[in-house]
Amino acid sequence: AALEVRTREAFPQDWANTQNNLATAYCGRIRGEKADNLEKAIFAYQAALEVRTREAFPQDWANTQNNLATAYGDRIRGEKADNLEKAISAYQAALLVCTREAFPEYWANTQNNLATAYCNRIKGEKADNLEKAISAYQAALLVCTREAFPQDWANTQNNLATAYGDRIRGEKADNLEKAISAYQAALLVCTREAFPEYWANTQNNLAIAYSKRIRGEKAENIEMAIAIYQASLSVYTREAFPFEWARSQSNLANAYSDRIRGPKAENIEIAISNYQASLSVYTREAFPFEWARGQNNLANAYSNRIRGPKAENIEIAISNYQAALLVYTCEAFPINHAQTLENLGRAYRQNSQLPEAYDSFNCAIETVESIRRKIIIGGEADRQKLAEEWRQLYQLMVQVCIAMENNTAALEYIERSKTRNLVELFHNSRSLPQNVQRISFQEIRSLLGKNEAILEWYITVNGFKVFIITRDSTQPYLWQSSHQDSQKLVDFANEYIDDYINQPDNWRNQLETRLEKLAKILHIDKIISHLPKKCQRLILVPFRYLHLLPLHALTSRRLRQNIEETGCLLDLFPGGVRYTPSCQLLQLPQRVNPTGEESSPTRLFAIQNPTEDLDFTDIEVEAIAKSFNPAEVLIREKASKTGLQQQLEALQNAEIAHFSCHGFFDFNNPRKSALILAGAKIATDNVDSENKSYIRSPQDKLWDIEKCLTLEEIFDLPLSKCSLVTLSACETGLTDIGDTTDEYIGLPSGFLYAGTTNVISTLWAVNDVSTAILMIKFYELFLSENRPPVAIALRESQLWLRSVTVKSLLEWVEASQLLSREHKQKIQGKYRRGYKPDYQPYESPLHWAAFCAVGQ
Repeated sequence: AALEVRTREAFPQDWANTQNNLATAYCGRIRGEKADNLEKAIFAYQAALEVRTREAFPQDWANTQNNLATAYGDRIRGEKADNLEKAISAYQAALLVCTREAFPEYWANTQNNLATAYCNRIKGEKADNLEKAISAYQAALLVCTREAFPQDWANTQNNLATAYGDRIRGEKADNLEKAISAYQAALLVCTREAFPEYWANTQNNLAIAYSKRIRGEKAENIEMAIAIYQASLSVYTREAFPFEWARSQSNLANAYSDRIRGPKAENIEIAISNYQASLSVYTREAFPFEWARGQNNLANAYSNRIRGPKAENIEIAISNYQAALLVYTCEAFPINHAQTLENLGRAYRQNSQLPEAYDSFNCAIETVESIRRKIIIGGEADRQKLAEEWRQLYQLMVQVCIAMENNTAALEYIERSKTRNLVELFHNSRSLPQNVQRISFQEIRSLLGKNEAILEWYITVNGFKVFIITRDSTQPYLWQSSHQDSQKLVDFANEYIDDYINQPDNWRNQLETRLEKLAKILHIDKIISHLPKKCQRLILVPFRYLHLLPLHALTSRRLRQNIEETGCLLDLFPGGVRYTPSCQLLQLPQRVNPTGEESSPTRLFAIQNPTEDLDFTDIEVEAIAKSFNPAEVLIREKASKTGLQQQLEALQNAEIAHFSCHGFFDFNNPRKSALILAGAKIATDNVDSENKSYIRSPQDKLWDIEKCLTLEEIFDLPLSKCSLVTLSACETGLTDIGDTTDEYIGLPSGFLYAGTTNVISTLWAVNDVSTAILMIKFYELFLSENRPPVAIALRESQLWLRSVTVKSLLEWVEASQLLSREHKQKIQGKYRRGYKPDYQPYESPLHWAAFCAVGQ
């Protein structure tokens, strides 16, 4: 009515003002179609901006930009992703005028709105968008204090809580606690009496946080969520707030779907009823995104339904998932698209429609990998979070492939999910194409030499699998354990690791019997029986916690030339046993400037006894160094962080790098694992134990991590000319067991990335004396005229150490060309008294089995 008088020609400024107000009314309108109302609002805001230009009316222009952005953020028609980009652009335009100094209240309001747009944003990296949102909400709270603007403060607290609830970075449990705390803060102002609508909205959001909560009793958290949703519905009636009512119905259904208390069948029926109620408002025409989400959720409920014919319920679920995908396209909603495809694949699998399940999972994986490729800002950490979130998708795909008897595809998908971050880092550092980060079975097979085989483990809740590949395999042979074996393996690994960390004496005493037990749990005999009789060499690809176990030391039996041989894998395979984190890493060209393998390496770089408490380490390095020219050795106090940095050129040119020192693996934070250098030890008196730059070893020694060589720093070492890194130190082969994606995080991964071809590392704290003897023997063999590969030289030195008697050891010491007279006397003095000549001092696997050859 006002616009009949306030025409643009007669009263342009008043006309623009009324257009802006009319648009705001359309945005808040309850009657009529929501989509139509928002289109009218956008049209009116754009009309207002024809008069409200930045030059003529800067404050009004900024206000209308803010309002227009809000309308685009809520818009139903058009592409959601594009609408949100327009919203963000308009908010940012408004902030050019509405600065904190000039218009603090408007600035804070716009920051709050911009943050909401970032929370909902589809384009860009999700983790980064949420960090931007949190930052903008926190900025808004600098102005919107509880004292000055209580309602705005409460609204921003509510929004900040939502962002924390969805946050990807940081600890999920911590983020949810922050969310709950912020919602509860908002409710101090947004009471039901004062602001019933805001109260109901915040209650709804608080209930979502309780549904997701990790801390506290899960059953109690869900009951709390249900009660809060039901409370919000006392305000959010269908007549007064249809959209919000439908949202609360949907959320309440989610809680009933997850409910632990009460009969499961009844909870699912309530959930189905509530989802259907929400869809009476969430139509595809009016609210396509919410409709698609409702279809997906309703399908989940039917998939889990107990009442009614199971086949019929699954058919309904499949139909609803397919409906959701009409809106959840890969282009418009990639994450929702992948989630719904995974759910659809599960339903097809339940319905024994394996080809359809395969296609659904494959499309979901392609979408997830596309999302992963677009993560740049968040880097490795965000990609790892994504991998953790989607690990079950790959597991489901592997299970479907196995059920279809397609072992080749199963192995290829396992490889796609293993060590993904490390593979990507290799590609980036070597400038290799990103689109070839997949390895086919044919490529895996081509990595194998004659009479060589790969054993690749994969662990699921239903049992562990072993894929056996030889050069002549037409497809991998698959050996599968029972579910009981899988549980035995989990129990074994937990007990083994717990004893190693907390009861090292008990761990040492039981090592031999535990390895015998592990061989039985893993059914090594049965696995080995499927290898060709001519097989001489093994490549082992462990999975998760299997990386911590000396698989090469497991005892087995093997029939060869009609004679049954018994021994550990090192005994049974004379061509050696080596490890690789994944076949894909085995395939990658790791060295930029490889030296000829046929020639003996001449350049050595070594770290020698930096902590000055390993007497036999001095003997070890001085003996080894005699075989090299030049040999750059940093001895004792010179082997400091500064000393290493000053000798980087020598390290860069070395063909062999030998680190003979203390090593430390941090099970709680594997990236803080390190090699201990000179000057790192700290006196324990007057030390702040909470200081994050310190690390504490199991022996209760304290080290300054700034003066150690950490895993993160190892990644930056220049080792492109290095054919071997030997880590003659404790715990240098341990890897992260907390990672659920089989990502390979440990010192060997750092050295492989830095450019070396092979790494010798250790799986536990090793003995100073036996290690020195083993290392000297290894280099004797490795540098001999026939130049055996690393795995063979290590095998022969380990078997020699295991069987060597005191008599033969003393003879070897006396004949050695590498040991000085002084060093010979020191070793001989240790064994001449108190030992029988035929005693085998290093027969226990404690002395020889810790050492592994990793790499090519």
